[in-house]
Amino acid sequence: MKKLRGALRRYRNDRDLETVLRLDWEEEPALRDFFSDIEERLHGEEITRLRQKQAEYLALQNQINPHFLYNALEAIRTDALLADCGDIAETTEALATFFRYTISNVQEYVTFSDELDNTENYFTIQRCRFGDKISMELDMENEKLLEARMPKLILQPLVENAVSHGLEGKLGYGAVRIVVENSDKTLFLRVRDNGVGIPDEQVERLNRQFAGDTGETAGQQRGGIALRNVNSRIRLIFGEDYGLRIFSAEGIGTECCVTLPLLFQEE
Repeated sequence: MKKLRGALRRYRNDRDLETVLRLDWEEEPALRDFFSDIEERLHGEEITRLRQKQAEYLALQNQINPHFLYNALEAIRTDALLADCGDIAETTEALATFFRYTISNVQEYVTFSDELDNTENYFTIQRCRFGDKISMELDMENEKLLEARMPKLILQPLVENAVSHGLEGKLGYGAVRIVVENSDKTLFLRVRDNGVGIPDEQVERLNRQFAGDTGETAGQQRGGIALRNVNSRIRLIFGEDYGLRIFSAEGIGTECCVTLPLLFQEE
């Protein structure tokens, strides 16, 4: 009973259920079997939840016939070129390439260069709406990071969030800046905007959700992969030392920072 009370007190203090479940209860078979059963049930529920998410994503993919989409967009691009409408042709080509990248195998690893190309296609499409009122810049001193490996669809959702929630409601010129940095073992992707910003209490709530992955929806899922989806995938693949964090000031702008392990092809 003393050990059990200690375990419960530990859980109340730091909410670390996994550590409590994995304590050595060999001398108490009933408690051992009880905690083992809880761990198996929780693990089963997590697997079910992940399978459900995968099924939902596959269902979304299956709603789109890729060949029909690509052929239709290529026909539009050809007509635009024949009509000497270069801007329309460029936007249509960007849209076709963006969809081809987005709805193909989401589980594959890509290079940062691939992610950057996809993000530039997304931004080309957005410039069709905003014109010269928005811009995107890249700040990366170490060009080797272009070959850094990462899960697919990490960067573009951050830029989409900057445009949709930062710049869309801003009066005047809006800028997105992608900053790429690294330490010995970590890759940092920072997406900064000079948009409307986020209230302090909302920033704190979002960061608590990202850190705890509570299952709440972090922001509206408008027009792309939600930030929480990005954070959840990173934490599931690489562990809780990696993920997403937001910094913001109202009227000044927002920064979304993703930390990933620094990986290259040979690894």
